[in-house]
Amino acid sequence: MDDDSLAKQLSHLRFRAGNPSLRVLEKLTERQGRRMSRASIQDKFSGSSALKLVHVLALVQACADYARSIGAPLRPEDVDEKTWQKRMAQPLVLRRVPISVENMGGNASQQQTPTPEVALLITPLINAGMEDIARIAAEGANRPIEKWLPTVVAALGQAQMDFQGFLQLAAHATAAQTVKILDSIATAEEGDAVSEMYFQMCVLTKQPAEIPKLLVALRRHDGEASFRYAQTFIDAIVGKGGWPGRTRPDLADILRALRAASLKDDADSLAKGIGRYSRPKITLATAAAFPDSFLGDRELILFAVSQGGIDRLLQVIACLEKEEIPGVNSPEVLEFILPSVHESERADLSRALNDAGIRHVAKRLLDLSREVP
Repeated sequence: MDDDSLAKQLSHLRFRAGNPSLRVLEKLTERQGRRMSRASIQDKFSGSSALKLVHVLALVQACADYARSIGAPLRPEDVDEKTWQKRMAQPLVLRRVPISVENMGGNASQQQTPTPEVALLITPLINAGMEDIARIAAEGANRPIEKWLPTVVAALGQAQMDFQGFLQLAAHATAAQTVKILDSIATAEEGDAVSEMYFQMCVLTKQPAEIPKLLVALRRHDGEASFRYAQTFIDAIVGKGGWPGRTRPDLADILRALRAASLKDDADSLAKGIGRYSRPKITLATAAAFPDSFLGDRELILFAVSQGGIDRLLQVIACLEKEEIPGVNSPEVLEFILPSVHESERADLSRALNDAGIRHVAKRLLDLSREVP
């Protein structure tokens, strides 16, 4: 297989894995012991430099690791090493044939060559006899995505076909396009569930720098769905309430992006939400991403942990005891959290810690209760 075709398949895999950033991929390949620089990774995805098997397998594994970390693991067959070895050795024919309107019953003069991502999604439509919808998607290559995607998604939903691939494609639209797509889908029959699914994909996969843009675009747009999602934006990111508990591993970057956009209240809410609702390991890793001398997000996150109730405190303390998290000094973190626990909860928390076998922390908590303020 030529490098250009394989690069396109790798790019598609990255897209379906949640579109991890080059920096994240660099770190993930380093953990494998097969570190690739950001520049090298970009070259491999673009097809501008030669691919070796070691590069392909490293990037496939990195994409798999990222998808798993955000709670949306890839299918085993998508990351199977033997499959990728065969792709390196064998030519690819079918995916290099452009889909055209002529193939869907149109005229040759109307031929369209959709993007590789859209082309992969069109084939099932043709196989299902939905040439009219396939044509709309194919012709969308030269139109704004918000103009045609809601029609395609509505038709697939009516036919009870899987439309998540199209939603994933749209999750990487600009903030302004995303808002228009959300409102267009929401106004369709039974569109609330679909728009909510699309919104979840957006907040879980958009790059950190795009998060403030999307939040502001939602607030500025005059639409019922936009207003609703703006109100629940931070909750969705940290998995509060009825939102899926799949927390992002790059919350520190999102915090910085919100502060860089002067969205102070939203950044404060996110920091507190990370402390109270994110997975304990992600909570502690995010707090550790800020220097000890920085009196701000680190302290907001850890204080929120102390106010999260006994179950939450027990989860985080247990994580501190069992996990080795880079940048986290467990005794120092405990000395920050424990004194902040409300006095009315200390006795119950101490008993819970004893029951969990974390007796030295339980003792420290009781000692704090006896100390003179």
